[in-house]
Amino acid sequence: MTNPGNGEPPSLEDEIFAVAGEVETEPADGPLLPLRLDPPRLPSGRDLWPGSAGFATFLFVDAVVMWAPLMNSVRATLVPQTVVLLLVAFGVGGLLMWRVGGAWRPFGLGMMASWVFLTLVSVGFLTGLGPLLF
Repeated sequence: MTNPGNGEPPSLEDEIFAVAGEVETEPADGPLLPLRLDPPRLPSGRDLWPGSAGFATFLFVDAVVMWAPLMNSVRATLVPQTVVLLLVAFGVGGLLMWRVGGAWRPFGLGMMASWVFLTLVSVGFLTGLGPLLF
């Protein structure tokens, strides 16, 4: 490993095997200073409401998207609805979890959990996977 005190940028090895909790940063006008990072926090009771709101939001989106295809006696393909639901659940939910973070993290997790729940309970028919697989 390289010595970060000699003005060299940290190597890839230093970044990969850095000690968790201490990351060295170099401000534009000074030497390297250790920066203390907080450990990741575990979910708490206050995360229940945003997670439930994300769950309910995806239930509503699923009901709107799948209403017409499931009410028709002649069913065309469900590929567009399946793609939209996957993008909403895992695209928007994942974006909220990993990029936005903060208080929106449980909301995104609730959206993804709702997709999984609806898929398991309805054997995929409420998320569009059932007709594609069977």
